Amino acid sequence: MLKSGPSQSDIWVRDLELMHHWTVEAFDQLSQRDDMRHTWRVEAPKHAVAHQFLMHEILAFAAFHKAHLHANQRAEYYAFGIHHQDLAIRGIREKLHNVTLQEAAAIVATSTLLTLSVFAATGFEASCAEVSTQQSPIDGILNIFNLMQGMGNVLALAQTTVFESFLAPMFRDSQEAVASQPMLQELVEHVPTLVTFIEGKRDLAEPERQTYLGVIAHFEPVLQLAMPPRVDNRELRFLFFWPLHLEADFLAYVRERQSGALVVLMYYATMLFASEPRYWFMDGWGDRLMRSCYEGVDQSWMASIQWPISFLNQSATYDLFANLVRKKQFPAVQSHIPYTQQPLAPTPHHPYQPDAPLTHTQNFSTPYSRQAPVVLPERDVKPVVSNHTELSRLPHADGGE
Repeated sequence: MLKSGPSQSDIWVRDLELMHHWTVEAFDQLSQRDDMRHTWRVEAPKHAVAHQFLMHEILAFAAFHKAHLHANQRAEYYAFGIHHQDLAIRGIREKLHNVTLQEAAAIVATSTLLTLSVFAATGFEASCAEVSTQQSPIDGILNIFNLMQGMGNVLALAQTTVFESFLAPMFRDSQEAVASQPMLQELVEHVPTLVTFIEGKRDLAEPERQTYLGVIAHFEPVLQLAMPPRVDNRELRFLFFWPLHLEADFLAYVRERQSGALVVLMYYATMLFASEPRYWFMDGWGDRLMRSCYEGVDQSWMASIQWPISFLNQSATYDLFANLVRKKQFPAVQSHIPYTQQPLAPTPHHPYQPDAPLTHTQNFSTPYSRQAPVVLPERDVKPVVSNHTELSRLPHADGGE
């Protein structure tokens, strides 16, 4: 009788394929620094031999990266990724009840990769019919926040040990200047608008108001941590560190889809947009989370979200233009795209100045804070936000429908 499903030897061969992919390509997506590249490529697999949950998560991340690269095999590699991710979660869950100093670094490494893998897997589920799920982007980000806070708890328990472990380079600054990320400064500049709106909103219960102001207060110090000249992975630092400060009350408001909590998430989602060109596992997250939050926001909050909702139209317009260019096969065309869709240029760090002239690294775009805001037709009426479905009805580049 023929066996159903892959044999054990087939699984071993596939695992070897995934480990090979990790060591030659997947690891390279995590950092541009030589010391961290060595950590992920050499040290992490070495420690994974003694910590199977880390080994499974390395293989899961490699599988999801293969799924990203090979659309025709996406469902297959996604399945392998989920398989190893589940085994990693089971293994690490057992360890979290009693974290030892010997395992703390491996747990933090696993938690880091696990969080990135969940971003990737959830993205595949949202965009690929073969692996679709009914989970909303808001519920998805809540699950990711939970993972991030779990990692933060381990760091709090064994900080010194982890800082002196094979992960030590992760907690040191780069030796060289790192390309700046203007979105960080833009977010700093737009947060006061949100604070002023919440402080003046008369129909907001005082405990709810204070909860929102409390979590918003953590934006700027976390942003400042990601802005010094020699800090790398700027977007991820903000995306990982801010959720560590979220209170249970705020997370409850998000689960209840309270408008104020969704608005705060929309500001957080702007950094998801900024992260997408650099990190494949963030692909599509900004648009999905921003759109899902926007759909749940009450009209009375519209004045507070003019800046974040501008990203929705920018994203859809970029996708349309990119598709038209690919259709006509004009590789030399330079598109007028937002900087969040452009690769980061290896330029020295420089403070972002709103009134400064465009530099050679910005000449194809205008930062969002300098673009015209969405015009609200009436005070409490939601503006119409373009979506990919509506744009698909526009004429194709060849003149057809």
